[in-house]
Amino acid sequence: MNPEPQVPEPIAVIGMSCRTAGADDAEALWQLLRGERRLIGPVPEQRVPAVDAGPVEAQPLQAALLDDATGFDAAFFGISRRMAAWMDPHQRMLLELTWHALENAAIAPERLRGSPVAVFAAAPMADYRERMIQADVVDSAAFPGTLITFTANQISYQFDWTGPSYAIDSACSSGLSVLAPAVQGLRGGEFSLAAVMAANITCNGFYTSSAYQAGALSPTGESVPFSTRRDGYNRGEGGACLLLKRLADAERDGDPVHAVIRGIGVAHNGRAGGLTGSDAPAQTQLFLRTARTAGIPLSSVGYIEAHGTGTGGDLAEATAVTDALRTTLATPRTQAAGPDGKMWIGSIKSNIGHLEAAAGLLGVVKAVLILRHGLIPPIAGLNRPDPDLPFGDMPVALADHPVTWPRGAAVRRIGVNSFGVGGALAHAVIEDAPEVTPGTTAATCSAPMAVPLSAMNRAGLSALATRLLRTLGGPQPPDLNSLAWTAQTGRATLRERRVLVAADLAELTGALAAVAAEQAHEHVVDADHKGALGPLPADMAHTAGDWLDGLSVDWAKHWPDPQPSCPDLPGYPFQRRAHWFDANGPAPRTPTTAPHAVTH
Repeated sequence: MNPEPQVPEPIAVIGMSCRTAGADDAEALWQLLRGERRLIGPVPEQRVPAVDAGPVEAQPLQAALLDDATGFDAAFFGISRRMAAWMDPHQRMLLELTWHALENAAIAPERLRGSPVAVFAAAPMADYRERMIQADVVDSAAFPGTLITFTANQISYQFDWTGPSYAIDSACSSGLSVLAPAVQGLRGGEFSLAAVMAANITCNGFYTSSAYQAGALSPTGESVPFSTRRDGYNRGEGGACLLLKRLADAERDGDPVHAVIRGIGVAHNGRAGGLTGSDAPAQTQLFLRTARTAGIPLSSVGYIEAHGTGTGGDLAEATAVTDALRTTLATPRTQAAGPDGKMWIGSIKSNIGHLEAAAGLLGVVKAVLILRHGLIPPIAGLNRPDPDLPFGDMPVALADHPVTWPRGAAVRRIGVNSFGVGGALAHAVIEDAPEVTPGTTAATCSAPMAVPLSAMNRAGLSALATRLLRTLGGPQPPDLNSLAWTAQTGRATLRERRVLVAADLAELTGALAAVAAEQAHEHVVDADHKGALGPLPADMAHTAGDWLDGLSVDWAKHWPDPQPSCPDLPGYPFQRRAHWFDANGPAPRTPTTAPHAVTH
């Protein structure tokens, strides 16, 4: 008798950060998605200079741009202004995103120094280097600043991580392909933590011009995936970083688990799709193989976050999804695993454009958000679906309206699909995080609590307090114990420090308001007024005083097991300033060039 195939170990997403047009973090991105906003807007000429559409009759360039591509908090990372100016903006963004992903996982970066953390980054476009060449300027700082390898190696160096570190280039599937070596290495025990990341920023006209003339870009800027307005893609900017760990290790260590990666597969069309096209049968086989090696039926996937670029590849992708599902259902009319018995299809590119090398990883972020919020947002702007889509009588449907998908008895699963212009394919299956076992109550500490806050300076401290105030005023504020635990053990210790002494959230809110306004308050303690720590238990007051004095302390010793959960607190408020290799860098967007927000 043949042994049962071994189900590969599930991988947990324990930290997540992102930044796109219109959104500085995951929660802002979710509001954008559920609001069906399209962030496609006019591109100022200086932002992407020297665009030449050639014989293509193109309207003025449209894209989904970041508000500020030049901004970076170089001082926070100890990087000189000169080095920052000659550093590719992809590297700058990934440094900030990695920091925020660590905070989201409640991991203080200093805990990982010298650890074999792996870094896998999607190789970005070379727009910044091409812009230097066009300007005919060079500097020795451009040597590490523009080499693609430093997309990953800069991260490993900055955080002092010793695991494997390299960039992966499979064009537009790079952002999903980075999951493959991370998942494989985690399962094989090569490392215990991996950071996967991707970013995309456009600042030179060379690629845009060639893509226009090759018919890849939309000449109208009105393209919508899977619609009759399908005339090419719109470029988008942004990035994401995920921290991955074996699920068993994450549960043992008390890490937050946002979702689980059940499977990841990569492949290539061979010659079937042509040099720059995509082939439906190759995608079909990849879908089936990914599900099979993950030990699940493909029919258990209820939603596909499609590559969905708004090009001819949409029809091939829709065909691949339909054919793959057909092979796994008893009859065409058998129900699929999604809401209303269907497998739904959507694409984030209708909201924020095509992030090219970062597109696949933003698809994973969207999948995690769908599972978290129990809602499939619609394809923004999809007024007229393409009548040639090959769904027939199969239980496959476009997400042309919001579809509720609450957590139930069956595990919800999402397929994330991506393919590159060179024929490289990638597909991942993301599923629900395990439910927390009922009756497991975290230990608490006696009130009042010590909530430490630190930043690089007083302005940063004020901005951080302002962000926390918004969180406490939100619909689901964290409890005091969870917030204090995360602030004590899950954040870096920076130069400007305060300890907030609070017996409840009302007292904490008052203390945060004072810090935000840079005012004195009876519950806000600095190193010169440690006597105000008196209301705390004596041992915690001693620890808090040492922390204010700049000493290394062990907050965790005050917390009996099981420890509190880590709430989703806002990330550090970087104080960005413009860094560019010359004085003619693109200015931040102004209201006259802001993208239009279309609600469908």
